[in-house]
Amino acid sequence: MRSAAVRTASGDIATPASAPAPVPSFAPGPLRNRAAESRSPYIKNQANGLVSWQLLDDETVERAKKENKLIFLHIGYKACHYCRLMFLESFSNPDCAAILNDSFVPVIIDREERPDIDTIYMNYVQAVNNEGGWPLNLFLTPNLEPVFGGTYWPGPGNRRRVTDENADEILDFLLILRKVRDIWIDQEARCRKEATEVLGQLREFAAEGTLGTSRISAASTLTPSRWGAPALTHSEASKDKDASVSTELDLDQLEEAYTHIAGTFDPVCGGFGLAPKFLTPPKLAFLLQLAKSPRPVQDVVGDAECKHATEIALDTLRKIRDGALHDHVGGAGFSRCSVTPDWSIPNFEKLVVDNAQLLSLYIEAWKTSGGQAESEFYDIVLELVDYLSSSPIALPEGGFASSEAADSAVKKGDQEMREGAYYTWTRREFNSVLDPIDKYISTVVAVHWAVEEDGNVDEKQDPNDDFINQNILRVHKNVEQLSQQFSIPVETVRQYIQTAKEALKKRRDQERVRPEVDAKLIAGWNGLVISALAQASSTLKYLDTERSERCLSVAQKAVALIREKLWDAQEKVLYRIWHGEREIKAFADDYAYLTNGLLDLFAATGDESYIQFADDLQQTQISLFGDPEGAFFSTTAGAPHTIIRLKDGMDTSIPATNAVTVSNLFRLAALLNDDALAVLARRTINAFEVEMLQHPWLFPGLLAGLVVARLGMEKGQHRVAYKPARLNV
Repeated sequence: MRSAAVRTASGDIATPASAPAPVPSFAPGPLRNRAAESRSPYIKNQANGLVSWQLLDDETVERAKKENKLIFLHIGYKACHYCRLMFLESFSNPDCAAILNDSFVPVIIDREERPDIDTIYMNYVQAVNNEGGWPLNLFLTPNLEPVFGGTYWPGPGNRRRVTDENADEILDFLLILRKVRDIWIDQEARCRKEATEVLGQLREFAAEGTLGTSRISAASTLTPSRWGAPALTHSEASKDKDASVSTELDLDQLEEAYTHIAGTFDPVCGGFGLAPKFLTPPKLAFLLQLAKSPRPVQDVVGDAECKHATEIALDTLRKIRDGALHDHVGGAGFSRCSVTPDWSIPNFEKLVVDNAQLLSLYIEAWKTSGGQAESEFYDIVLELVDYLSSSPIALPEGGFASSEAADSAVKKGDQEMREGAYYTWTRREFNSVLDPIDKYISTVVAVHWAVEEDGNVDEKQDPNDDFINQNILRVHKNVEQLSQQFSIPVETVRQYIQTAKEALKKRRDQERVRPEVDAKLIAGWNGLVISALAQASSTLKYLDTERSERCLSVAQKAVALIREKLWDAQEKVLYRIWHGEREIKAFADDYAYLTNGLLDLFAATGDESYIQFADDLQQTQISLFGDPEGAFFSTTAGAPHTIIRLKDGMDTSIPATNAVTVSNLFRLAALLNDDALAVLARRTINAFEVEMLQHPWLFPGLLAGLVVARLGMEKGQHRVAYKPARLNV
């Protein structure tokens, strides 16, 4: 029989965490702000704030128990606009800060440092409110059980409007604090009981196989529906443990996954579903791969269907390219999501991990479109290569930063910051840059990028009035349409657009402040960048030698830094964060993503040291995170302050840890002739059998592993001399 396991609302397999270690006796002193003790730039920024922020450690948990207070847990990250907004509106409000300090134990977490904690409580909030995002805010019992949670809560007296006439008025943070404080005082026993029942419901959903389709029954005293705030962003059955994949899982699941994904495709705007729209690289990679899959896969899915999968993926990538997520002026990457269906208004923060995955996707799209210098998407490939391989994303000592913030000062010297200030233009400023060059250029390019006199952001999409008279650039009409409209040659239109880009970028560089970069290095995210740059290097080898060599150089420099600073070669342990010193032992995703990057770097260079490092990482991942019953937990058995151990199998905006691990295991098995690794890969797939049979479209990464399990690996190009010691026995 399996060990007891459940799936959370977002589809992660979970088991109860091991019992916490005994906490030393602690006598609470006065609450003081401990944010300065953290090395996270996001947390350190709050060191001088009104809220006496605590770190999530034994001291804090013991304080909550001794004082019998709810923990207020805030989870965010540096690049997030709404995280910054909440600090300005709520945490800088004296009344809110006083209640937090007096009646709660306020704790702050950087989600990029503790993705395990973030995932656990995001599952809870999504199950209760049917929505999630950041910032993530929760009230927890002293035992860390969730009582109530939500996302962005505006501060008292803020000017945010409710733009949906059918929506309830959003309660402000001060009212929520007062209400929760009073309920805890009056109904503590009920709060504790309901928190326990809520966790029980999550486990029941998993047992029923309802995954994220069911909602937790909200406690009426604590969670009126309007409190949630707008979203801003296994089986118990015994499994065969041999080397074969379950007979229930077959290539038919790929056909079902394709059918469901295609059914959610937006034929007008591209992408899938309604707003907000995210980039969903794993889903797009699945669609692009179908037509390139082995013949048996295409026979099952259908030739026409595989062709259609490619078409909708390419159409989505065109819409993303032409939309407002793209920095059309500077070519500095893509923002993380759109708040509108047509990709016209982004959440302006940029995550390096998103852009790394987009580079891999646009490489595949470019290859599909011909793979030549004149082929579609080649320009985007070059843009993303330059963005990821240059400052400020590529760090001076090696490795890659985490993100760029959404907010920045409007002009150099300004104190006030605004979302998207670095990227938006009034028509007046737009004309002032281009008219001195040629007024006709301004007229043509304004139509190209939908620049309007009063701005191009609808009031209904701007509840905070951030974009009054502002234009967010997006391709409204392409060069052929402009050529026809203005009766000028296509090449002239292209020259106008290029002239405008150069002039606007020059003005932007002179007068504006680039959004702040979170320069901490995250091992796993660096693995995804290394992977993308290794692919780019191989792809550009004969078309752009300079860029190809630069891709390899910065990727290899990143690996060298990680090996030196984050890898304990003696203990065979990886650390997650480098920001002047190493912090936090790595999670399973760090091992998986970095191993994947090393395998791709080996494929690009033939350097077997990368195979050896990848094999060392894989063996440690097996030792620390592997479940003998199948698959890999996200955390180690002794991970601090986690109430559930999760197994990540469902792809989201980033690929699932277990999906990447399956790929790594099969690749290493083939390279090293190690059948034991292939057995582990198949067992990992089997661990998600029930969920993959019910909802295969949620597991595109694991479906790719299923194809390998059924049909085998394609023959590699390298013969490997390296042989691990374990295979010499």
